[in-house]
Amino acid sequence: MVAFINHFIVSTVTFLNKFASDCESKFVTYEQKIQNLEASLLIVEAKLASIDVLKQLNDGPPASAEKPSDSQPTALGSSEGEPGPAGEVQSQPEISTPNPPAVERDPKYDLYFKMLQLGVPLGAVKNKISFEGLDPDYIDRFL
Repeated sequence: MVAFINHFIVSTVTFLNKFASDCESKFVTYEQKIQNLEASLLIVEAKLASIDVLKQLNDGPPASAEKPSDSQPTALGSSEGEPGPAGEVQSQPEISTPNPPAVERDPKYDLYFKMLQLGVPLGAVKNKISFEGLDPDYIDRFL
C-alpha cells in the first residue's frame, strides 16, 4: 500500500513538474513574440512619424489652436492691464518648474524620452511605461 502511494506521488509530481516546465517555456516564447511585436510597432510608428505629410497634418491643428489662446491673453492684457500679465506670470513658473527637474531625470525613463524624440506618440509611450510598471505621469514633468 505504501509503495503504491509513493508511486502515485512520484508520478504526480513528475507530471506537474513537466506541465509547469512546458507552461513556462510557452510563456517565454509568447513573451519573446510580444517583445518582437512591440519593437516592430515602435519602428512602424517612428517611420510614420517621419512622413512629412503626416507631420504637416499634425503641425497644422496645434498651430491654429495656439493662435486663439495667444490672442486671448492679448485681449485680456489690453482690456485689463494687470490680469493679463498676472496670467502670463503664473504660466511662466509652470514652464520653468519642469526645467530644474530635467537635470534629475531618472535613468529608467531614458528609453521613453528617446521614443518621444523618435516621434512615438505620447499615448503609446505612456502605455509602454505603465506596462513596465512605472509611473506614466512622470514623463509629463519633462515635456
